[in-house]
Amino acid sequence: MRDWIWENFSPDEMRCKGSGVLIVSDQFMDDLQLLRAEFSRPMFLTFACRSAIHNNSVGGHPRSLHVCDEPARPEQQGCLAVDVAVIDGSYRGHLVATAWRLGWSVGWNKTFIHLDRRDCVGLKQTTFDY
Repeated sequence: MRDWIWENFSPDEMRCKGSGVLIVSDQFMDDLQLLRAEFSRPMFLTFACRSAIHNNSVGGHPRSLHVCDEPARPEQQGCLAVDVAVIDGSYRGHLVATAWRLGWSVGWNKTFIHLDRRDCVGLKQTTFDY
């Protein structure tokens, strides 16, 4: 990873909330920064990187793309997912549409939107709910 250059996201908000680990690829962060620029509104991350231990403790999927220190897929280079707090319906719709157009997979919940770059590990873009 090069020096931190992603102006809309701090290292602290990207770190695992349990362990403090931060493993992200430049490409993932470039994609996230582009999404934020196209979205043109603040994005409040509730989760980004997770250690395998923290992912397990919060009930995350065992093959979660949030896991950055022991990813389930050997080709995965760090965290490939973020969860974004939902502010209102128009925010949700605009974020989902923008993310989908830029190649992100999207999962939705009442309180957050999950965004990931599963295409980086050879999986097809998709949508799903929790």
